[in-house]
Amino acid sequence: MILAPILVPLLLASVAAYIVLCWRPQLMERSLVPQEKRSKPQNHVLFVTAHPDDECMFFAPTFAKLAKQRNVAVSLLCLSKGDHDGQGELRKKELVKAAVSLGLTPDSVIIVDDPNLPDDPRKAWNIALVAKTVEAVVTAGDVDTVFTFDKQGVSGHPNHIAAYMGVKHMAVTSQRLKFHPVNVYVLESVGLVRKYSSIIDTVFSLGSVLAAGDSLMFVADVQAYSMGVQAMALHESQMMWFRKLYLAFSRYMFINTYSKIN
Repeated sequence: MILAPILVPLLLASVAAYIVLCWRPQLMERSLVPQEKRSKPQNHVLFVTAHPDDECMFFAPTFAKLAKQRNVAVSLLCLSKGDHDGQGELRKKELVKAAVSLGLTPDSVIIVDDPNLPDDPRKAWNIALVAKTVEAVVTAGDVDTVFTFDKQGVSGHPNHIAAYMGVKHMAVTSQRLKFHPVNVYVLESVGLVRKYSSIIDTVFSLGSVLAAGDSLMFVADVQAYSMGVQAMALHESQMMWFRKLYLAFSRYMFINTYSKIN
């Protein structure tokens, strides 16, 4: 009862902000690509993830938004095949199906099968190898924008963090990118309460984005949320009961906020 005077207005404000942003998504629209590349007839966006199902569990609102933009081609680079439980080949097939349901084409999904990049939180990934792998895809695809995890990896998984470190290493050290700039955006990690507060986190997310001029925010409406849930359901081998709860309560199914790191 003591917290009611605070929680009720916060809840109402968050719901109101969520409805407004779903109704008028252009309010938060910002250019994704470097200024030098805005004249291209089609821009290329690359998502760099660590495991099959990361694209659904963490980035679904962004995929749903970009799927509606005709002048944007989207690709996915998954740095492992998810073989932690010996189901790597199955999870590769599930990933392609899920990615297609998010608006990608099968040939725009790149899955790395390298024993040096195992799906294993106990084995450290070589950051230089990650950077080299990402740069090869960025170069071959003339990529304009990269989305990946931030330094906390959202869930703290070492492979997520290694993906971030590899992308950052590429952004800092690549000689090619000095002449062919690429924007790199990292997905904001939030605390446990915010992580599982669903759309109630809208106000906090909106505040953090407005405070930083180079941040991005994507909000999933009901249709986009359903797209993310349906895509995750295609990862049948991973649909345990706790992931069903995640789909219902995680703010990452509704809201993505990013910081630009380069």
